[in-house]
Amino acid sequence: MNAYRLLHVDADRDRRRKIGGRVDADGRFVAEPEPCGEAALDTLGHEAYDAVAVGHPLPDGAAEFVRRVRGGYPEIPLVSYSDGESIDVELIRTLFCAGVTDHLTVRDTVADVDGDAGNGGPAALIDRLDDAVEVFHERQRSRRGATALRRLGDAIAGSPTELNAVIDGVLETVRATYGVDYAGLAQIVGDEFRFVAGEGTEELCVAFDRTLPLGDTYCETTVDAGRTVATGPDGGVGDRGRPPIGRQLGLECYLGTPVYVADDLFGTLCVVDRSRRDGFARWERTGIELAARWVGRELAHDREKARIRALGER
Repeated sequence: MNAYRLLHVDADRDRRRKIGGRVDADGRFVAEPEPCGEAALDTLGHEAYDAVAVGHPLPDGAAEFVRRVRGGYPEIPLVSYSDGESIDVELIRTLFCAGVTDHLTVRDTVADVDGDAGNGGPAALIDRLDDAVEVFHERQRSRRGATALRRLGDAIAGSPTELNAVIDGVLETVRATYGVDYAGLAQIVGDEFRFVAGEGTEELCVAFDRTLPLGDTYCETTVDAGRTVATGPDGGVGDRGRPPIGRQLGLECYLGTPVYVADDLFGTLCVVDRSRRDGFARWERTGIELAARWVGRELAHDREKARIRALGER
C-alpha cells in the first residue's frame, strides 16, 4: 500500500523535524512539513492530502488555522497535538469546536518506536492519524457505494420491457458501475457453461462466445457455494486460484452470484477484469445480488408468458 500524504504544520522547528522524521520512519505516512498556517493553507489549495497534523501553538493560532481548513475542506482528517505533561482542557475544547478530528498531548517526541504508542509519543499520534484516515476513507466508500446502488437501481427500474433489452441494459449498467472489462449473464446446463448475454471489451466478448466446461470457470465456485463469490480476501475463491479460463485470458478479479428462475438455478451473473483488486466492497456484492434477482425475475416472467402462449395455441 502506498503511504498516505500528510500535511504536517508545526511552527516549532525541532519538534516538526523530530515528529516528521518519526512519521516517515513509520512508513504509513509521508510527512510534508510547513512552518505556519498561511503556507499550509496555500499548499493545501494546490495539493491533495490524506490528512493534516497541526502542532499547537501556531503564530496565528492553531484553532484559527483549523477553522480555515474546515471552511474549505470540511471532511479531511485533521489531528492536532501539543506538548506538556498535563492536559489543557480549555485548549482541547477550543480545538474541537474549531473542527479537529482528534487531539493528542505529545509528551515525548523522541520516545522509542515500539514503546510510545500508549504514552502520548509520536507513535500514538501516527496511530490516531491512521485511524482518522481509515474512518474518512470508509465514509467515502460508503457514499460512493450508496450512489452506485441508487444509479443501478434507477437503471433497472427504468429498463425496457422486452427481455433481451432488459438484460442488456442491466449488464451495461453493471459494467459501467463496477468499472470492469466484462459483465455477463451465463447459463449453466449440467457441466456446460455459456454466456447468453454480455457487455465488455471486444476481445473478451469474442473469447466468451463459446460453450465452456463449468470447471474451467470461476463460476464453478459460485455454483458450488450457492452464493456470491469473489476474488480477494474472504471472497470465497480461496485456494482454487485462477481457473483455466482466467489464466488463459489474464483475468485477475471476479465477482459472481447465482441467478435463479423461481427455485431453479439458471446460471450466474458475474463481472471479470484484468486488473488486480484487493477485493470487492460490500455495496458491490449487494449490487450484483440485486441485479441477479431482477434478471431472475424477468426470466421467470418470460418463462410464464411462454407457458401461457403455449396453452393458448393448443
